[in-house]
Amino acid sequence: MAGPAGVMKRSLQAQLSLALTAAILVVALGAGGFGFVTAYRDSIRSQDDLLMQVGALLKHSGAALSLEGAGMAAAGDEHDSRVTVQWLPDPGDPPADAAPLPLPADLAEGFHTLLLHHEYFRVYVQALPNGKRLALAQETDLRQHIAQRSAWRALWPFVVLAPLLLLAVQRIIKRLFAPLQALRQEIDSRGEDDLQPIAERLLPREVQAFVAAINGLLARVEAGMAAQRRFVADAAHELRTPLTALSLQAERLGRAPMSETARERLTRLETGLQRARQLVTQLLALARAQTPAGAALQPCSLHQVLREVIEELLPLAQCKQIDLGLDGERDACVLTQPQELAQLLRNLIDNAIAYTPAGGAVSLRMERHAQWVALEICDTGPGIAASERERVFQPFYRIDPSGQGSGLGLAIVQSIARRLGVTLRLEAADPAQQSGLRVRLLIPGA
Repeated sequence: MAGPAGVMKRSLQAQLSLALTAAILVVALGAGGFGFVTAYRDSIRSQDDLLMQVGALLKHSGAALSLEGAGMAAAGDEHDSRVTVQWLPDPGDPPADAAPLPLPADLAEGFHTLLLHHEYFRVYVQALPNGKRLALAQETDLRQHIAQRSAWRALWPFVVLAPLLLLAVQRIIKRLFAPLQALRQEIDSRGEDDLQPIAERLLPREVQAFVAAINGLLARVEAGMAAQRRFVADAAHELRTPLTALSLQAERLGRAPMSETARERLTRLETGLQRARQLVTQLLALARAQTPAGAALQPCSLHQVLREVIEELLPLAQCKQIDLGLDGERDACVLTQPQELAQLLRNLIDNAIAYTPAGGAVSLRMERHAQWVALEICDTGPGIAASERERVFQPFYRIDPSGQGSGLGLAIVQSIARRLGVTLRLEAADPAQQSGLRVRLLIPGA
């Protein structure tokens, strides 16, 4: 199982690159080896042909050599090009003392490889019209050195061209896979609620069918999410009417005379009905927040939106003797939807007041930057642990299940933040003590 899993984890681009690289290296090694051997053999044959040509030249030119058995060095006196030419003695005659090489007298016409003076020589015997015989000899080591030099020169094109071919293949593969990389980056950069179809016009034909299947899946997911939002909204609307009727009945019942026990139970019933109405209201707000944006963003005064929200929530803060205020008087213009931004801030400040102990403080601070307006909402409550700061945005999730709230407030906040392009981050208000909560908002500036 480990083998296939490892192969699946490797990218298609890496697999193709590895396969082509291996194929090019195998072909280059094979072709280089074949070229090396062929060039080596051709060089040896060329040197044999050279000996034959020198012998034919001496035969037809009637070159005169000393009949005392003397020899000469032909084709240059340098070691790399030396060819020894000498007379062969007649059969039965002893070798001449002045001969460069002690060649046997019974050598037949043609090529021979002989060990002379502890060194191998390639010898070519050429018969002349007068019956005499010439021997042309060349050192075997010299011939092999020349052949190896020629073979290595034949191998250099493969050594140079193979890396260039590998580099070209890598660039071609990277260029071919560029549309897939762009597609991956586009999908990775999308938000969770961005289910728009992927453009197919710039993609290769082989990938378009795959993208079409993804677009079909996105359409089905969008339809499912829309149905879910409609269900939540419809259910909340349907629940609102009976809850209102029950609240009216409980209110009428509260005017009738009853015992203390019944009055206590009626109070609990009214509290439960109040929480149910609040839950229905938040469900409707969540359904609206998760609906795709309709109205366009517009410039507005952040100071004005904050003032309206603070005036609305100030009585709640005063009931708990919580100091609620905005630090600084400088205003900032932001690009947003004022009603939705007000709802986002209302939920955040309401949470801060609800979880801050009596006598605490909830402060707001604003900073203007080049493209953003930073807004911080800090409270002196218990805060949220770092491990819980991602989960609190999930609908109906509560850190303390037995505590207050329905677990929808921050889910609504995150949905609205995504619609408005607001970046939301939770931190500890007091990093040293890990207490309190700081909500940092980055709102696009106008």
